[in-house]
Amino acid sequence: MSEQREHERATPEGALLPRWWPAVALLLALGAFLAHDRLLGFSGHYGLFGNAVDAVVYRHGGWTVRTSEPLYGFVLFDLLPFTYPPFAALVFVPLSVLSVPATFLVTHVTNAVLLYLAVWLSWRALGYADTTRMRVVSLGLAVACTWLEPVRMTVWLGQINLVLLVLVLWDLTRPETARLRGIGVGLAAGLKLTPAFFVLYLAVVRQWRAALVATVTFAATVLAGFVVIFSDAWTYFTDAIVRSDRIGLISSPANQSIRGILARALHTEEPPVWAWLLCAALVAAAGLWAARLAHRHGEQLPALTLCGLTAPMVSPFSWGHHWVWTVPLLVVCLDRAARWRRWWGYLLPAAVVVPLLAWYRSYPDGVVAIGIFMTPAEPVLRTLLQCAYPLLFAATVAAVLLRYRVAERVARASTSNRSMSSRRQT
Repeated sequence: MSEQREHERATPEGALLPRWWPAVALLLALGAFLAHDRLLGFSGHYGLFGNAVDAVVYRHGGWTVRTSEPLYGFVLFDLLPFTYPPFAALVFVPLSVLSVPATFLVTHVTNAVLLYLAVWLSWRALGYADTTRMRVVSLGLAVACTWLEPVRMTVWLGQINLVLLVLVLWDLTRPETARLRGIGVGLAAGLKLTPAFFVLYLAVVRQWRAALVATVTFAATVLAGFVVIFSDAWTYFTDAIVRSDRIGLISSPANQSIRGILARALHTEEPPVWAWLLCAALVAAAGLWAARLAHRHGEQLPALTLCGLTAPMVSPFSWGHHWVWTVPLLVVCLDRAARWRRWWGYLLPAAVVVPLLAWYRSYPDGVVAIGIFMTPAEPVLRTLLQCAYPLLFAATVAAVLLRYRVAERVARASTSNRSMSSRRQT
């Protein structure tokens, strides 16, 4: 038992990944490549690089900053409005000077680099040495992750989820004494409000300076919006910010948040606000509690990952592609498997991957529904599948709480035994 606990301790700084991992990572990357090539393809509307429609929305959002068109008044393709804070439109201005094909190219290249960085930063946060072996594993795992629904849909839609992920990962995996630590969280919250949840995390773990920097940075993004596009900023913070219907149907199976679960359970598009807020508060408390325990035990990446998974749970609307914090979760599970040094340890990352795969169904009218939560099934099974990501979140939080509670009890018992033994000797 003591030997097993030794393996479960935090990875020592400068540790090396197993020698055989690069070969397996490249095989997984090849498997993902073949899955794209043989199933949905790379081009065509449902191909990995065949859409990027949200990048067009971002481009048009940047265009409105340069013109008199209202930022929250346009709806592209009769379906897609701009739903981000005004600061995001300011950031997207450079896209507005590019052609649509050039926007697609920039978006896809950027997401490819960010996906690699997300994996690489995760390994570095766990203490692994930045060796050629680790870089090869990071590259292979990044490619393999493109067949996970959150990542595939992010790439397919041309979304900014990986930008937010990398901003927060880079920022909060730096030493607590790092200059302007918290600025990445503030910028991410300025682009999309959801990362502001990390300010609560910083407060819970008592990193007050980083919390202050994040808050001030976010406030600066809000101020920038009002200075440059005042009327649009006013519209957003007085109206558009509370209109979840601009994003999608609350009861849609694609809404993988606690509010979506309530809407489907109650068969309504507007679940009672009090019920949603109560459930969201309980979920937030559980997620932050688990994150605080992980942080207290010196496990930074698991703590951040728990917080990253909690944010889409409490958000009013969370598409499957908002769950990109499952990428660091997978890295954490692989790290656990490596430290257990048993073949059955790899069942853990495998179990995490299964609900995240890009399961899809093609319909006679040509529509392809991607995501396990979109899979038709018998009522009971369908209900479970439509809660796939929240169930993964619940299982992760429960496992973390159980693990650290057991560890603390063992530590207290050990301390008590040593104290009794010392008293007897005296």
